[in-house]
Amino acid sequence: MFENFKTAAFYDLCIQESFFSDGNIEQSLKLLYDLGYRTIAINQTAEDGNIEPKKKKKKGEVRESREIVPVPYDLSPIQEIVKQLNLKEFQVFNRLTVIFSNQDGLHKIIQSKNFKLYHVLAALPTTMQALTFTCGNFEADILTYNPESKFTFRLSRKFFNQLVERGYHLELQYSHAIEDSTKRKNLIHASHIYHTYGKSKNIIFSSGAQSRSLIRNPYDVISLGFLFGLSELQCKSAVSHCSKKVILNSVGRRHGKAVMFVENISEESEVKNDIEEHKESDDDMECEDQHIQKKTKTVL
Repeated sequence: MFENFKTAAFYDLCIQESFFSDGNIEQSLKLLYDLGYRTIAINQTAEDGNIEPKKKKKKGEVRESREIVPVPYDLSPIQEIVKQLNLKEFQVFNRLTVIFSNQDGLHKIIQSKNFKLYHVLAALPTTMQALTFTCGNFEADILTYNPESKFTFRLSRKFFNQLVERGYHLELQYSHAIEDSTKRKNLIHASHIYHTYGKSKNIIFSSGAQSRSLIRNPYDVISLGFLFGLSELQCKSAVSHCSKKVILNSVGRRHGKAVMFVENISEESEVKNDIEEHKESDDDMECEDQHIQKKTKTVL
């Protein structure tokens, strides 16, 4: 399904795996579709803190291989229900959020065989060192933030512009603002920092919802964007145009980037080109004949 990356608005690129865990997938999909969402991403996490230190292998003992990155959520049941309900233009993607504090932990996550199976990739650095590495080296699509704690990173215009130039989009998950007043304050604080250093460029809204009670209408989310310091155009783009760019950037990141120019050439122009090429070849032949004659005269 991911091969057809022609997506439609509105977008919610972070719906937690637990959103569909109650078994009633049909009701969840109907809710999203009726609210106006046409493209969603089911989120799973991989954290470097869950990496166990290597233990010394005893003689004759078989070391158990433990996968750091979970297997992507199986989208086939959702795709079948989408076909049954005839939900037009509805697409679902797998997303992985990488939570890391240093480069070594991130490297171990990237080496996992399940890492490349995800469509959308989000980075959640927990230290300033991890944020610096993300801005300069880590290839991902989204920079996200957990509002359980206050935004304490020393973000600068240089870092913000670096992220934008590399195709990153900065995510604000509105479900945290619904759950708790402290998280709401932290989220608004982070959004105003994005406005201060980057004028709220490349901001996207997603729910981060773990249950159906935390999902809101896209137009309600657009209205909520004014609290985050965004303009009316930026609020609309945060659930439509910018989110679409995330999907397109993820395709380029996974399959490689290329530039092509497609041009329609009429039959008349092709004939003219052939005639010109034919004339040039005749002229070349005449020049060669003259050159040969001159040589023969000099020899005689």
